Amino acid sequence: MPPSKVVTHDPVKTNLPRHSNNGLKRSRASSVHSPNVRLSVIDEDAASTPPMPPKAHHRPFHRRWNLGDPPRSSFESPPPKYSVWDTMGPKGEKLADVRNNKHIARRGGWRRIFLILLILLTIIVGLAVGLAIGLRKKENTTPISPHQPSSPSTTTSPPAPFPAGSYTLTTYLSTVLTSCASRPQDWSCYPYHTYSQSPTEALANFTWTITSSSPSNNDFTISSTSNPWSVNFDTTPLMKLDAGTEEERWRFETTLDKITIPSIGMNCYFNDTTLEGNLYTKKARDYPTPTPAEAPSTAESRDEFRPWPYAIDIRQSVGGGQDTPQCFRMQNGEKGDRITEGIFPKGGNEICSCEYKNFG
Repeated sequence: MPPSKVVTHDPVKTNLPRHSNNGLKRSRASSVHSPNVRLSVIDEDAASTPPMPPKAHHRPFHRRWNLGDPPRSSFESPPPKYSVWDTMGPKGEKLADVRNNKHIARRGGWRRIFLILLILLTIIVGLAVGLAIGLRKKENTTPISPHQPSSPSTTTSPPAPFPAGSYTLTTYLSTVLTSCASRPQDWSCYPYHTYSQSPTEALANFTWTITSSSPSNNDFTISSTSNPWSVNFDTTPLMKLDAGTEEERWRFETTLDKITIPSIGMNCYFNDTTLEGNLYTKKARDYPTPTPAEAPSTAESRDEFRPWPYAIDIRQSVGGGQDTPQCFRMQNGEKGDRITEGIFPKGGNEICSCEYKNFG
């Protein structure tokens, strides 16, 4: 068993700290003057860490709780100045270097650069607009192939000459005759009041349309719009009479089945009633009293149902005879039982009529 190693402690060095420079100097000095003195051995396994002193109570709050340093700026002092010109470029240069560049300043500076950019932008916009207009013109001038359906034209054809157009014919009921019917109440005329009874309640409006297939040949036709209270008829040719005179007029004549309603739930039919009309082109009208704005004019117009500017006379008439009239009870809009009580035929020379005009 080897002998145990005896460690002697230098009394001078024992009182010095472990890493004290003064201790080392003294030990070296002692070793120089005392060759027999040995240096003390340091035990590395000993617990040489000094105890941690307690934290002071007067330490700052953020250091006591390890919250980090507070921001260095506060509301009492403004933040550091910042400028976009201080921004560093990819090679460490600042934008201020570009702004203060002598070459740029000598060539006109930033104003010149902005002007060049504006010119380039204007050229790009102009090219885009020109391209769009060119493509549109190309589409409009592209010929249509025989197999390609043509698109509807946006141009409108000129209006047809007078008397073509749509008109409102304002008249009054002047005369009513009931001789063709054995019961006078079976024949009636819209608006059921004559001018002699009431000039205002006798007013009757007709909305008719005149069209032309060949204006140069005076080929005009007339038709009515659908109106259950007025006179309805299909397309009928117009014929010009007394051309060049004061009695110049467009005349038409057709037949229709006139329906009257003598009472509720009862309809009477006067078949083959004649409808004839004269639309004058020179004779003045005086009903209703024309205003200066409604002065007669044959000027071309596209206004729908403008007033007819001249005199008008319209007549419905039918003669007596067998089955004049035929009256039925109506059930849900359909003909029911025929009514014969008090109805008998009258002579052909007995006339029922409704006459309308707009002049005296």
